[in-house]
Amino acid sequence: MIPERTIQSEYNQLGYYFPLNVLSEIQANDYGHRLAVLSQSDQAPVLGYRGQLNHLHVVCPYVNEIVRNSVVIDAVETILGPDILVWGVSLFLKPSHSPGYVSWHQDLTYWGLSNDQEVSAWFALGPVTRDNGCMRFVPGSHKLGQIEHQDTVNESNILTRGQHADIDIDESSAVYVELEAGQVSLHHGYLLHASGPNNTDQPRIGLSVNYLSTSVRQSVAKTDFAMLVRGEDRYNHFEQLPEPKGELDDEGMEWHRKIIATHNEALYDGAENTDSAPKL
Repeated sequence: MIPERTIQSEYNQLGYYFPLNVLSEIQANDYGHRLAVLSQSDQAPVLGYRGQLNHLHVVCPYVNEIVRNSVVIDAVETILGPDILVWGVSLFLKPSHSPGYVSWHQDLTYWGLSNDQEVSAWFALGPVTRDNGCMRFVPGSHKLGQIEHQDTVNESNILTRGQHADIDIDESSAVYVELEAGQVSLHHGYLLHASGPNNTDQPRIGLSVNYLSTSVRQSVAKTDFAMLVRGEDRYNHFEQLPEPKGELDDEGMEWHRKIIATHNEALYDGAENTDSAPKL
């Protein structure tokens, strides 16, 4: 049984909780290997860009397995309650000796969601260390609420708009989120976080899953999509996504195209130069 008080109290106070032991090392490495192969396939440019592949839960049955992991959903339920959607899934892959980094930001900045009843679960599908570019969190920064961000499109920045929080950050206060293969970290959508480049000989592979309370709705794009993974959706703010029937099958890829179009509408709302910015 998940210790509800520990997860909920730490998450509320700090804005994060880790490590959560979820997968065996063998399971994590197997998933990581399959996703690394996919990232090098001919389909990769359709699924994302620059080491970030998105919404794989609608086109890969094994990613659908990951997002429905009962240990993670039990933990998320202590924070969001019993009715839970998966809204987004992103593979972040930093190749060996990669300059790719993530600037200090808050996840909810450009998602167009109506409130902060969201939890990001980051699955380590291999060892995640300071040297290979683990995340860093600023404890308690979720309590600051929404901070203004600036866009600086940069070839090495993995984020869609190169967004960074317009605030001075005491780097010495940051916590390094080092994880073993199979462990997961949880963090709040307003928590300031970042990650550095991979300076090692091995790739760093992580899968980020965005869980929402069913009470959340899309407030920028005209429509949006989500997958119910626990409980009941009494609100119906999102069009419900089916589970994938096969890997990269035609039906799954059509759902993927619809999600990408909708999320680009929200992500680039108000952007000054959307032509040069990378699209999901």
